[in-house]
This record gives sequence, structure tokens and C-alpha cells, in this order.
Amino acid sequence: MTEYFRRAMRRWYVIVLSVVAAVALVFLHGVSGATKQSAATASVYLGQPFTPGGASVLTSTPLSNPQISIQYVTAPQQIAKAAAAAGIDHRSLRKHVSVLSSSPAGAGGGAGKASTGGGPPTISITVEGPWTRAKVQAATNSLAHSLIDYANRYTTMKTDLISGRVATEKAELKVLQEVQRRAHANLAAIDASNAAPLDKVAASSPFVSNLSAAADQIGTLTLNLTNDQVALVAAKDIESSQFISQAAGHQVSAATRRSSLIIAAMVGLIVGIGLALAWEALSSRPRRAQA
Repeated sequence: MTEYFRRAMRRWYVIVLSVVAAVALVFLHGVSGATKQSAATASVYLGQPFTPGGASVLTSTPLSNPQISIQYVTAPQQIAKAAAAAGIDHRSLRKHVSVLSSSPAGAGGGAGKASTGGGPPTISITVEGPWTRAKVQAATNSLAHSLIDYANRYTTMKTDLISGRVATEKAELKVLQEVQRRAHANLAAIDASNAAPLDKVAASSPFVSNLSAAADQIGTLTLNLTNDQVALVAAKDIESSQFISQAAGHQVSAATRRSSLIIAAMVGLIVGIGLALAWEALSSRPRRAQA
């Protein structure tokens, strides 16, 4: 071992040049690659749909398997739509799209990873390629919007139905409040009239009955309206798929991390030692032949 060390040290400049060359190559490759690469990532919450009555969570839906979401995002139709939105050739965009699930376990191939069970995960969509920041941002957000629209098919219909009920209940509430207003006005007019007391009682009876019926209906409508408004908020903010964060394009930073440079230096050292020993062995052959 000592003999090999002495041989290598006689060609120390070969080792130094090899280390410097390896580090320089890694550094320059990272810089040149970074100046041509941009990336953007969007995070999407897939939502947690409830049953129509809101009593429990729907467990068996397309959203419960993130692999379906990954396949949808990477389907040719969505890729072509995103490419058109960003002004990118769809044939080159597909291989630059990465879709990952936040689920703690699972496996997937090529385009992303997924697992089943445990409710809908968070989906991260990343586009990284040799385009401008604006283009990768547009492509990523287009893919995310497509996934959100796909995931919200059920909740969009549910939200529309609940919104219709809320609008109807508000309209009925206004009608009943108008009935109350008119009844109070008529009772005030009867009370201010010069009619006999018995006549006033008889004239007031229908309006009192209207007030009582309207109060009962208003109480029921108010309860239903409150429940539907809460259900509407839940459908929009909890059940529906939505952005956690929209994509923002950024230039990929140069790959000059310490770990990469250390590995490059080690590889250069090993190659340099091998070259030094080989050179030393070749240069010693003529001396042996002469001896």
C-alpha cells in the first residue's frame, strides 16, 4: 500500500488535475442546465365529498384513489390543453410533467406515486423543462384547473342545488316578512279607527292569524336557511377540490450543492489515482527493460 501511495504521489499533478476537472465539469453542467430550465409547482386539495344529506363522508369515489387523478392529469387531452395554454409543443410537454400524491404510502410509475385509502390526498403537479417561467407556470396551472374541474363534478352539482334552495328560502322569507309588515300596518289602522271595540276585535282576527302563521313559517324557514347556508359553505370549502397554492414559475437554480461537488471531487480523486498509477507503471517499463 505504501509503495502504491509513493507511486501515485510522484504523479500528484495528475490527481490534482483530475479532481479539478471533475469539479469543474459538475459545476459548469449545473450552471448551463439551470440557465435553460424553468419549473413551476401547483398543489391541489382534492376535497372530501359528503353524502347528499351531509350525514357522512363518501368513501368510494374516484378521488379516494389518487392514481386516477394522476392518470387524468397526464392524459393526452389534458396535456394538449395545457400545451396550448402555454404555447408549448404537446409532444415534448408530457415527459416534463410530474404528478405526486401526498399520501404517506403507495407506489406508482413514471408520472407519479399514489396510494389508496385514507381519504383524498393532496396532489402536486410540477412542470419543469427548457421553457420560460411564464410558460411552465401556464402549463402547470392549466393542468391543475383541469384536475379541479374533474374532481368537482359531484360537488358542483350539489353546490348548485343547495344554492337554489338558499335562494328560494330567502325569497319565501321576504314574502312572509312582507305579510307580517302588512298585518302590523292593518292592525295599527284598525286600532286607530273609531270602530266599536267588538268590531275592532272581529276585524283584527284575520291579521292576527296571519301574523301567527307567518311567525311559524319564518321560524322553520330560518332554521332551514341556516342549515343550507352551512351546507353550502361546507360544499365549497371542505367538499370541493381547490388550489392550496397556484403555480409560480421560477428558474431552476444551478446544481452547485456541496454534496454534488464532494462526490465529483471523490470521483476525480479516484480517477486521478488510477491515471497516476497507470502513468507510473508505463514510465517504469523502459527502465526495467534497460536494467
